[in-house]
Amino acid sequence: MIRGNTETENLMDPIIMKIKLAATFPDVSNSHTRPNRKKLNRQNASKKQLFLLLLFVSSVVFSFGQSKERATQIYTVGVLHQGNKKFDHQTIYKLLNQYNPDIILWEQDTDFKRVFGLQTAHFLKIAKVGIEQLALQKYTRKQKKVKIFGFDTAFASKKKYIKKRIKMDELFFDSLNAIKMKPADSSMNAAYNNKINHYYNFIFDADLIRINKPDVIDMARDLYGIKQAHILSLGKKYITDSALVNKFEEELIFWEARNNYMVQQIQSFAKQFEGKRMMILTGLNHKYYLVDKLTEQENSTITIKEIENH
Repeated sequence: MIRGNTETENLMDPIIMKIKLAATFPDVSNSHTRPNRKKLNRQNASKKQLFLLLLFVSSVVFSFGQSKERATQIYTVGVLHQGNKKFDHQTIYKLLNQYNPDIILWEQDTDFKRVFGLQTAHFLKIAKVGIEQLALQKYTRKQKKVKIFGFDTAFASKKKYIKKRIKMDELFFDSLNAIKMKPADSSMNAAYNNKINHYYNFIFDADLIRINKPDVIDMARDLYGIKQAHILSLGKKYITDSALVNKFEEELIFWEARNNYMVQQIQSFAKQFEGKRMMILTGLNHKYYLVDKLTEQENSTITIKEIENH
């Protein structure tokens, strides 16, 4: 037997009372006279309507409760891949134990596999390992049934790509900052530099929960908005190295395409594992885009959740 929840019972109580009252207290105002057939028909019709209304409300509330139970809960955790002085792989490991997800997505193009001797290699500084991988390596020692999938774009070499992108960004901004601009353009560039310096100084000195708060995600969104809308225009206006400007623009286009691909992958896994608890481990700068797009499509099958201290 399916038991209703409190929310369902509260919605149904007034209707049940009406039916009970109608059934318990028939019209006896003129009990010694012949019953009015039309009046009785109207009363029976009213009872039927109330009964049908009760059935309708019950089905709607029950369906709503069932759909919420089937919704995939998605926790998006923005991280710094190498951690900082406030959090490391142990922090991620504790978070995984706290939420105990059924599905984990990590920012790689391949599914997670345990690597023999990884912890030792990290300890001896033989290999530079991201905190997500270290945390998952430890977590899967006991949680052997958890499913861990990659959801990022495929790279020939992700490390090489990141190095090239960082070098290109440095060349672009060094070139831009060395140019004498018009006052309004100079102010725009200076404001962006101040914002991005504040952002990185902040996140490198904050704990994991703090950098995942909405105000920090807003900062990241704002920075990328300025970069796309204004900084690129300044580059095209002032930097004479057109090849460098083109690479900068291509990277902005690729950034959006990569994020869109991640969103599609998340949606696919959410549909595949409907009703499960999913945790996404991603670079902090991706989080604003992922959460924005997923929130746009949040419905009875997807619920967006935030991590908290317990």
